[in-house]
Amino acid sequence: MLANRVPFLTNGLPPWNARRDLSRGICMDEKVRLEILTTPSQDDGVRIHVEKMVTSKRDLFDFRLKQIPHMEVAINELRNGNSDLIAMGPYQWKNNDVSDLEIAGFLPRREATWVLVSEDKPEYLPFGGKIICDNTLLSRQFLRMRSDIEIQTSEEFFDDYSEFKPDIEDHAARINCLEDARIAGLINGYVISRGLFSTIKSKTRRHTLGTQREKPAQEFERSVFIPPPLEGFTMLVGRKGFPKELIEPITDYSAQICYEIENSIYEALDEKLKPICGIYVEQKKLSTILKHYLKLMDESYSLKLGENYLIPGDRRGRKISTDNWELSKSVKSGPRIVIYFELVSPDSNVSIEFVRVEPYDDNSFIRGKNVLITEVKFVLDLLQQDHEELTRMVYGLPESYKNPRKGLLKL
Repeated sequence: MLANRVPFLTNGLPPWNARRDLSRGICMDEKVRLEILTTPSQDDGVRIHVEKMVTSKRDLFDFRLKQIPHMEVAINELRNGNSDLIAMGPYQWKNNDVSDLEIAGFLPRREATWVLVSEDKPEYLPFGGKIICDNTLLSRQFLRMRSDIEIQTSEEFFDDYSEFKPDIEDHAARINCLEDARIAGLINGYVISRGLFSTIKSKTRRHTLGTQREKPAQEFERSVFIPPPLEGFTMLVGRKGFPKELIEPITDYSAQICYEIENSIYEALDEKLKPICGIYVEQKKLSTILKHYLKLMDESYSLKLGENYLIPGDRRGRKISTDNWELSKSVKSGPRIVIYFELVSPDSNVSIEFVRVEPYDDNSFIRGKNVLITEVKFVLDLLQQDHEELTRMVYGLPESYKNPRKGLLKL
């Protein structure tokens, strides 16, 4: 059993045996003891995620969950050998002193998209309605879809309606107060992360602001909402040298790959761009990708993916059913890494969106990620450049085209 060949870590003892008399020996069928530290909810869903994992995987390990009041204290506990792992989110990893620690693994990624809490779907909100959103990127994405909607931050709303302001500065209390305001009819809804949604006491409707473009519903189209970077990850952090193979039954390698790609793109951005960019990486079956795009296509179109084409099963000129589309023989089978990137201008009139689909098996997604970073920087620079007056007309374009113009994108 793996337990018998894992190096000693906690207080010089195996992590699962830190408080047991080793002279009695290790029973071959005894479950490995694993102590995981958590901290009070940061409204990112990490603590709840770990608790659910422990419940579903309790047959694999002898879990011990211990809640520590502050992340700094939890890190010291881990350094001192008083526990095996800490559960944390990416920004806690970035914002704390984690020297001598390393990421031992990731739990399967949670849903990263945000939600609109409202009785109405985004496209059915009343004209000129009001919603609350504290995230700059999500606010711009929402206005791109519904320019008629009034969007306020929660701080602005509570300044106008002080009677709804929470008594304590706490995310959960703030959301519960916004829910009271929604029920009272002062707002039509509010946009929050899924972690925050889980803190709402009452049962209420929520609508996913997702990564897939949907066909228009009446007047408005449900546009793409690429989520803010690094959403939905739960890390298990241990001391350097922790035997990562020990926790393979509860970790997800795909989540790790997606984090590494997403974080690499995030860290390559200028600091001013990080709060206004959406980045999302996922692993998908090729068939799932193709079915989605086929659903959005007119039957007269063909779809190009990189250098490969989808070929209709029927000949050109006949009535084509998307059920008969076949893959070109040059397309490699197997899962894909899909990388999404988006940036929206302050007025929501200009959007930049990149999507790269790369094979998973041969690690070509690493090259694809680097290409995307280069392309993003090039396009951002190009769109921010002012255009001088042209000295001559361009045939086929209106005369106003030669006039000097400000850059298309102003951040």
